Amino acid sequence: MKIMIRLSLLICVALLLSCGMRPTQWSVQSPDGRLEIQIDLRAAAGDTHQPGMLSYQVVYHGDDVRTVIESSPLGIQRADQTFYTHLNYAGQSERMLNQSYTLITGKQLQHEVECRELTLELVNDQTAPVNVVFRAYNDGIAYKYVFPEQSDSLYTVEREWSSFNLPNEGRAWLQPYDTLGVWSPAYEYGYIKDLSIGDPPPLSTGWGFPALFEADSLWVLLSETNLDSGYCGAHLSAEAPDGLYRIEFPHDWEAYGMWDRTPSSTLPWETPWRLAVIGDDLGTVVESNLVTHLADESVLENTDWIEPGKASWSWWGDHSSGRNYDKLKEYVDLAADMGWTYSLVDADWHIMEGGTIEELVEYANSRDVGILLWYNSGGPHTRVMNAGPRDLMYDRKIRRREMQKISDWGVKGIKVDFFQSDKQQVIDLYIDIFKDAADFNLVVNTHGCTIPRGWHRTYPNALSMESVRGAELYSYPPYAERAVWLNSVYPFTRNVIGPMDYTPVTFSDYSPETPHVTSYAHELALSVVFQCGIQHIADRIAGLQKVPQEVRGFLKQVPVSWDDTRFVDGYPGRSVVLARLKDGVYYLAGINGEFNEKSMSLDLDFLDDQEYKLNLFTDGMNKRSFGSINERVTRDSQITVTLLSAGGFAGTLTPVE
Repeated sequence: MKIMIRLSLLICVALLLSCGMRPTQWSVQSPDGRLEIQIDLRAAAGDTHQPGMLSYQVVYHGDDVRTVIESSPLGIQRADQTFYTHLNYAGQSERMLNQSYTLITGKQLQHEVECRELTLELVNDQTAPVNVVFRAYNDGIAYKYVFPEQSDSLYTVEREWSSFNLPNEGRAWLQPYDTLGVWSPAYEYGYIKDLSIGDPPPLSTGWGFPALFEADSLWVLLSETNLDSGYCGAHLSAEAPDGLYRIEFPHDWEAYGMWDRTPSSTLPWETPWRLAVIGDDLGTVVESNLVTHLADESVLENTDWIEPGKASWSWWGDHSSGRNYDKLKEYVDLAADMGWTYSLVDADWHIMEGGTIEELVEYANSRDVGILLWYNSGGPHTRVMNAGPRDLMYDRKIRRREMQKISDWGVKGIKVDFFQSDKQQVIDLYIDIFKDAADFNLVVNTHGCTIPRGWHRTYPNALSMESVRGAELYSYPPYAERAVWLNSVYPFTRNVIGPMDYTPVTFSDYSPETPHVTSYAHELALSVVFQCGIQHIADRIAGLQKVPQEVRGFLKQVPVSWDDTRFVDGYPGRSVVLARLKDGVYYLAGINGEFNEKSMSLDLDFLDDQEYKLNLFTDGMNKRSFGSINERVTRDSQITVTLLSAGGFAGTLTPVE
């Protein structure tokens, strides 16, 4: 059958060639016409002597026409076939796609979106077929490869030539891909600011997704999405000559050398989408939902049991608290008093003293607080042996038996830690955990993990992922100062692509040796600036009790998932101001990412045509006090807020009845 298909393809190609009708160039435009993907099958930049090479570039049609992604090679190599040179046209299809979907967590829950799609059907010089699918949205572009044949044999992709060729002149905000360590790779190195496009990373491991660039007054965010168990996670190579960033697979040493770095699958087979969010302002990047637009629809029929919410968490202030029943009970009481949905029980609860985990779950349920339980992911990919329970989430039979048991107790979710590789087998473990947890009505939070890749749409119980250098690193003095500006980078990078478990809001000094650098108002603002399906408010009980009652009232009511998100002001590494909408109320928050006092004049033109009551908590006379702004405003108003060094503000805009 395959021989007949290939003969037919050869005949079609031969007929096109004999008639001189074979196309070599295509174009697909976004619905609004501002973005255009131009595709060429003749020769890619830097390889002009190779025939039959596929390349693309992206042109931005604004006030003037600019090439935002220059000619970039495409191609993919299986162990048995090469799809890079000597490609021939075999057909094409085009369509307009209209999507309507709803998320359970995110910066925007209701979505109506359209795009244009072009599929190029190609064959190599051995007549083996590959399709390359391009999509153009109003806020970005994406492409993927599809092997359309049917086969039960196992095939391996050895490499991709997929690339993004950024203009030479420009700036970048990039995070080095981690080296192998007890706790890494886990996307926790932290971003580097003030880079030039093409600069090498401090590590030879490459750059992790997402990657942010500014060139020719345009903004570009690169990442990938819709990764399933049939592929590995990718990142960007260390070398980017003249701004040419290439896709790279995981390293051999990941997971301590377990498994191959290359993915394998039967056919048909498709890769994840490689994507670029593109716009002439930072609002396009911050507000983009391209990662979920490109993800598969939810696989869950019933999601009524999935509840985003805030959680108390004892571990930040006391690492040993997971073993102490009385301390954990206090944090259950905190969650109940604050009206929060969950309380997280972290490592070593299986050796708890003073009571049992079953008793704690029963007590929490009596107070209408859902318990989340921490697990070491276990398995050969991690050597974290001194934190448990371990080896209950790796093997499927053991995992499902454990999930059944804790679900019967009334546990509402799990936090699974220490994945530390993007190899295909580890990606498969994520997917299996999401699926199995859904069978037992358990929500999932992953730590020591990879970045979101559209999973919170496909598996809506996957409410949260870490993959960020978060508040737990406040315990290290060098990081406390670095966090000031990193906090103003994450809304433009990591948090764009999905829920981010930074564990924000810590008014307490972590220790006498690690005093606070950010202001109280900065910390309060993070509850809005950072989005996460389970927002762990990390401070100690004493830290929350020492702030004004009105501030605690704000933390009681602030949502974790949003009807809409608007970028108001800011620049990565300097500041960020966001307005997030929930049930008609806007939550306005901003942080200063620099060590100098600044005054910000903010337009409120995101409001609709009615009067609003503004109640804002601002920096006070010093970093450990609050001020306030309370006034009536409209969309034509402009407010001025003064932020201390590493300061911030947060509050609400409520419609006037």
